[in-house]
Parts: sequence; C-alpha cells; structure tokens
Amino acid sequence: MTAIISCLTNSYGRFGAQAAIEMVRQAGIEWIELPIRTEGAESIFGDDPLLTDQATPDDLSGVARRLADHDVRLSSCNVTSGNPLDPEVLAVTLRKLDVAADLGVDLVVGGAGEANEQEDLASLYANLRRIGDHAAGLGLTYCFETHPGICQDHGGMIDAMHELEHPHLRINFDTANILYYNETINGEIALAKICHFVSHMHLKDSHGEFHDWYFPALGYGGAVDFVRVLELMNVCGFAGPYSLEIEGIEGEGELSLDEYHQRIVDSVDHLKTCGYFD
Repeated sequence: MTAIISCLTNSYGRFGAQAAIEMVRQAGIEWIELPIRTEGAESIFGDDPLLTDQATPDDLSGVARRLADHDVRLSSCNVTSGNPLDPEVLAVTLRKLDVAADLGVDLVVGGAGEANEQEDLASLYANLRRIGDHAAGLGLTYCFETHPGICQDHGGMIDAMHELEHPHLRINFDTANILYYNETINGEIALAKICHFVSHMHLKDSHGEFHDWYFPALGYGGAVDFVRVLELMNVCGFAGPYSLEIEGIEGEGELSLDEYHQRIVDSVDHLKTCGYFD
C-alpha cells in the first residue's frame, strides 16, 4: 500500500506553515500537518500561526486558497494546547477540534495530559472522553502525543487505551520522543506493542539518548530504524499519515530557510531508500 507521507510545518522553524506550504512540494511531499495554535500564546518556534482556536471563516478560506495555490493537502492538524486536565485547556482544545473539522481533516494530534493524583487522573480521563465525544461528533479522531504523562511510554499508552475504550481516541507514536522521554526503552518493542492503537505517526530521528535534544534530518540520528518502523506498521495495516517532524539540534543556532528545507529533502531521500514511497 502507498503510504501518506506528510510534514509537520513546525519542521520549518520560525518560517512556519507559510514556508512549508510553499516548499514541501519541492521536497516531494504533498501533505502537511498544520498546527492550530492558541490565540495569544507565543509560538516556541518563533513563527506566526496561520490559524488559532479563534479562526474566522475568512481565516479558513485564506488557508484553503493557499493550500490550493500550491497543490498541498492537509493530512491532519496539530491541536496541542497543554494539559487537558486544565478546564481552560479543555475548552481551547474543543474549539480547535471545530476549526480542524472545518478544514476537512479527520485526524488531529494533541496531548493526552498528565495527573499525579488518582482523583486528578479520573478527571483527566473524563476530560479526554469529552474530547473523544466531541471529536466523534465532528468525524475526527484525536491522537495522543508521545509526551510526558499518561502517554509517555507504551505501557501508559496501553493503559489509557484500555481505560478510555473510545474509538475516536488513539495514539500518535513519535519514533524519537519514545527514546527522549524514557531512560531505558526499546523503541521497536514499544511500537510493536502499541501499533494497533496508532492512527498517526511522527517520524523523527535522534541519537536515542535520554533528554538529548538531537533531532536531525531522518537518517542522520542513527537510533531509529525506519525500515523496521515501516515493516511493523505495514503488519498493523497502517498506511499513514507518517508526518515528518524535524526539531533540530540543541545549540546549533538559527538556520536559514534553505537549511530547514534541506533537512526535509534529506529526510524524504532517506524514506525513499527505506521503502516509504514504494
């Protein structure tokens, strides 16, 4: 089966979604994962968001025109907003789901959150069910990021999936975050155990060291076997979206637009050698 290969627009750093839309086709990618940001919150990437949770119909029309002008399609939206345990974050997340539905996607990526006390965990699960129910009503599936909290590792992901038992709540597996956030873990074993719950994937490379911010072009980190990732996901019947997420290397300084784009080009070249475009 032909996989959907996408690019999270954060991979273009401060140049953001506008640059991604204009350039990903040159790298051989026709899909993007578009962030919907929180109104008034500063982007950690330094970019100006195309859309926020307060997007107007004119904002949505403008994005649709821009995508059409460059023959680029949306694979998904990223609606990461914080910890859904927080009622304000929950409200923002629900608004972002409305925006994503208006854009015509059926997958979104966002945080599953974290809770330290049993009472808070029950509240978090209740809020996640609200997200799942709202997503279901819009024809969306909400995919949990591989982030600290209840979906930090495959054990937590399995527990969450079994506890929630919601068809519109699934996993976004991140091939590098699973290594970054867990000191002792085998990424391939983790993926094999959770793959049947994965509806979205972030392809990211690293050295595989705990809390080592080293996320270069795919194939330049060495810790992720992208051939094995594809094999495992094919067995599970998964055909994407595989969304490239290139977050750079700590201390490397500011990159030019061409340098950001070259990492996407190099990543696509690597994925071609691994069979993702066959």
